[in-house]
Amino acid sequence: MTRPRYDFVAATFQFFIAVGRRPMGALWIGFWQMLLLCAVSAGALAVFWPVFELMAHAAEADIEAEMIAVFLQMMGWMMLLGLAGVLIYLMAQGAWLRLLTRDEIRPVIPFRLGADEFRLLGVNVLFIMFWMAVYIVSIILVAAIVATGGGAQDFGGTAIIALVGTLIVLAVVVFLIIICLRFAAAPALSVHKRRFRLFQAVSASKGVWGMMFLSYLTLIAVWIAGAVVVSMVQQIALLFGAAEFIGAMMAFDPAAGSDPAQILALLGETLTSPAGIAIIAVIVVTQFIFQITFEGLWHGVGAYVARRHGEAVAADAAPAPAPAEPETAQ
Repeated sequence: MTRPRYDFVAATFQFFIAVGRRPMGALWIGFWQMLLLCAVSAGALAVFWPVFELMAHAAEADIEAEMIAVFLQMMGWMMLLGLAGVLIYLMAQGAWLRLLTRDEIRPVIPFRLGADEFRLLGVNVLFIMFWMAVYIVSIILVAAIVATGGGAQDFGGTAIIALVGTLIVLAVVVFLIIICLRFAAAPALSVHKRRFRLFQAVSASKGVWGMMFLSYLTLIAVWIAGAVVVSMVQQIALLFGAAEFIGAMMAFDPAAGSDPAQILALLGETLTSPAGIAIIAVIVVTQFIFQITFEGLWHGVGAYVARRHGEAVAADAAPAPAPAEPETAQ
């Protein structure tokens, strides 16, 4: 199978290339993702708000029974919000991968719960099961190394065991990184091919998993730089818009007779004031834009590999051109 050359820039920034092709459609997907995430965040705040109110009256003697009742009510709502969060993640992943792999945006509402999302659910569940197995094996491995090291009678033996354990851990980490890279394109392939494709991702990443590692490493550097910028913007917004509340929190001292109810009241006033609403808008918008952009960039590498593999398969499956008929002498 003859594959196109791995284009590092196109693979690393495939998300920006797709957004450039369909800018309004990408903005529409991002708008719906932000809208649904804001709805879940608002629901979580509404669920936790009674806890804040009870904390303001924590000095009362009969607060424990109310706290237990509130937590019991919260458990059901948090399960529903968690389920909503999982569905939003699957729908967002499906919408972005349709754009990245098939250049497709569903009409009106780009989010769906259909065959693509069902296949993505299967891939993600297998990934979760894999990491659960890795976690269990890691615990057993660490326990074995600690037990072996504890049995050593001298410093030299302990040092050797520690060195061997470190080498084993490094080898396991390298092995896990390679496994993750070989299967990284599975979600994108499952959407691109409209079929559940897990092990075909190994074939798609053949010969390019090292370049994929460099792409993901570059994206991690991009994430660090972006996180610093977003954090600075959010901190500036807080300093300018919530200076009074921050000052009250820094001066809060229960031992000196500070009233928690006043802090809660000030928090409510800050959140409902024009400055507070502006703060929330800046923090939420910058955080969601950064999150959505980075998730798109992260999915873009696998999407590029999936499209690259699909082009190679299509080229191999194309019928060979018919030989030209010999010219007859006139």
